[in-house]
Amino acid sequence: MFGVPYIMSAFCSPLLGLLIDRFGKRAFITCVSSLILVSGFAMSMMMPECHRCYNEMYPLVFTGLGYSLYSSAMWGCIPYVVSPRTIGTAFGLTTAIQNIGLSAAPTIVGMIKDKTKNIGHGYFWVCAFFVTLNIITFLLNLSIYLIDIY
Repeated sequence: MFGVPYIMSAFCSPLLGLLIDRFGKRAFITCVSSLILVSGFAMSMMMPECHRCYNEMYPLVFTGLGYSLYSSAMWGCIPYVVSPRTIGTAFGLTTAIQNIGLSAAPTIVGMIKDKTKNIGHGYFWVCAFFVTLNIITFLLNLSIYLIDIY
């Protein structure tokens, strides 16, 4: 089941990218994607523990949609904010920063899970961590959106 966000992203990202290229509104879409991710992780956080249940499918679908929207909108913004001769460097730096996050996050998640294993509630605190990150991301995306408006 945890492959659902990535499968969704594989199929949805090209279609969403096409729509974003056609209609624009990248800054607004990044805000929407952050809210979708907050909703998905909050849903997962509030669900009761259940073994052999498929109720986690809904939050995973939200997560996949949020990831797809965000990547389709954000990666397309890079050529708009750097000079044409530095696009390769900008993509390289963006990938490096993303990979730092992708390597640090599992360690942080593991530490949270280890520290809260006696409390119970499965991945409640892990989801709380992701909700917090996505709220921060929403605020940063909102500031980009407001700058884009003005």
